Amino acid sequence: MARSRGWWGAAVVLPGVLAVAAAQHDPENYVYSLHSFSHPYSDNGVDVTNWQMFGDTVTTDANVRLTPDRQSKKGAIWNSHPWDPPRDDKDDPGWEVHLEFNVNGQGTTLYGDGFAMWYTNGIQQLGDVFGSTDSFRGLGVFFDTYSNFKQGHSQYISVMYGDGRTKYDHDHDGGDAKIAGCAVDFRGINMEARIVYEKNGILRMYTAKPDQPWEECFIVRKVHLPKGYHFGLSAATGDLADNHDVLSFKVSDPQAMDVEEIQELTKRVEMDKEAGVETEVHHDPQYENDQETVGTPIPLHYSLIAIVGCAVILGILAATMQTKSRYDKTHFSN
Repeated sequence: MARSRGWWGAAVVLPGVLAVAAAQHDPENYVYSLHSFSHPYSDNGVDVTNWQMFGDTVTTDANVRLTPDRQSKKGAIWNSHPWDPPRDDKDDPGWEVHLEFNVNGQGTTLYGDGFAMWYTNGIQQLGDVFGSTDSFRGLGVFFDTYSNFKQGHSQYISVMYGDGRTKYDHDHDGGDAKIAGCAVDFRGINMEARIVYEKNGILRMYTAKPDQPWEECFIVRKVHLPKGYHFGLSAATGDLADNHDVLSFKVSDPQAMDVEEIQELTKRVEMDKEAGVETEVHHDPQYENDQETVGTPIPLHYSLIAIVGCAVILGILAATMQTKSRYDKTHFSN
């Protein structure tokens, strides 16, 4: 179980590229079978014990397939039991999710849309946010393979802390609702991810490719994820499609950060203090949203007005220059 580090409880979003050299590609602690699944997935070839499947999600011999490589599909699988482990830290029990997945399909240049891992205040219905409901309360981690903002493929992992009111901004791939993220080429290979929530409000994520060490995706502080929420996974396809396959989902006690990670986090806390953002919750200048351009895009009608305005100004300048040219010719010819 992770050591208590309560003095870090007040801060913001901390992305990074720290590589953890000694990657252990399996949970080191006790795995809570009530909240986990792995091969073999089903006793009867259909249902996953302790989990509920919705939409186009099915079990196969090799995985739990959230969606097939077909257009306009949605699917989800939700843990039937709320997270409430038999531990001493009953009010705010931490957890670690070890996720193995493979996003794949026939498309080489056209594919999408992605999948999500959830920890929310209830089992959600199918919806428009990677196959699940918008305006959720809790945590959403999004594995996106298509950028609506860039109108092209961009494999990106992001996290959103939902308050039950804020909507996911589809046009800008989450927009300002995203609090952290990282670019990872995860499509077409077996990938692993660790999402770790500690009771002192630290949320961190790591990814690993086959036979590679863990690499940090993000660290977020001041996140409160109480007990009683449900784990889930969902995916969706639209005009573009992919197989969104989950090989295993294991929930265990959180592993403590190593010395290098602690030192790195300490440096970032000091950076937050110097930048004056120590008390903010969801915004940090250290987080560079490299999935889209920084700042708010200019609305189309404003852009058109600006273009027309520039054209008028250029027209006036051209007319002025032409008048001056005629004057010069007349003046100097006399």
